[in-house]
Amino acid sequence: MEQKLIVELELNGQKILAENIKNLDLKIGDKIIAFIDGQYEVATVVSEEKIINKPEQKVHKIIRKVSQQDLQHILENERKNKEAMKIIKEKIRNYRLPAKIVNVRYTFDRSKLFVYYTADSYVNFKPFVREIAYKLKTRVEMKQLGPRDETKIVGGIGVCGYELCCKRWIRKFESISVEMAKTQQLVLNIPKLSGLCNRLKCCLYYEYDFYKEACKRMPKIGAKVYTPDGSEAKVISINCIKQTVTVEIPIGDTTETITKTFNLDQIKFSLIEKIKQGLGLEK
Repeated sequence: MEQKLIVELELNGQKILAENIKNLDLKIGDKIIAFIDGQYEVATVVSEEKIINKPEQKVHKIIRKVSQQDLQHILENERKNKEAMKIIKEKIRNYRLPAKIVNVRYTFDRSKLFVYYTADSYVNFKPFVREIAYKLKTRVEMKQLGPRDETKIVGGIGVCGYELCCKRWIRKFESISVEMAKTQQLVLNIPKLSGLCNRLKCCLYYEYDFYKEACKRMPKIGAKVYTPDGSEAKVISINCIKQTVTVEIPIGDTTETITKTFNLDQIKFSLIEKIKQGLGLEK
């Protein structure tokens, strides 16, 4: 089986594999020219070289390291990108297309122009693309973005005061759900839990696994437990970080209760609760 010397590259926030066909001395952070899907692109090396017998995903080819001449070409491409953006936005208005242009990007060799846009529904770009391709003398490919992808390109400052994580370092968007907020005992105020993209914040994912594991050791809200003095109580809240449990304890035969907070190791689970919590008790 043929072995290939493979490195991981980053291109527009996506990781791809490429073969070091010329045995170049590559280091993490190096800028290289690679042949990707029929055109030349500038990408960044993000992994050490490794030998792979049968890669699971498509493998592209590294042509060379970026030279001083290439850097000048890249600067020229950036200027061309701005020119193309201006022309495309004007044409979008002329065609009255219900789409918002977010970004445009030439490939390194300018054989193709990617146009990134958002739209609420299907948009017929065929006449528009034909005119733009003729005017700019290159192939044009329209790529629709979701709200999170748009925010990643545009960027911004989060409520934490730092640059948005999606712009700064996130390469792959994880699925975020309200359940993650519930597990982390956050107030379910959706506007406050949402980012600039109006989707649930990516940071809800960061500590979810920790809270999920910590909550396995805690009783459920409403569960019956026993306090250190043997009184039966009802769990009304828990704190996974402090490992504390707040309970309501009935006062005699009255309907009145008192509220107390105990460390997790001070309370005892009822037999039924032990089974529900799966604490290793045999059936």
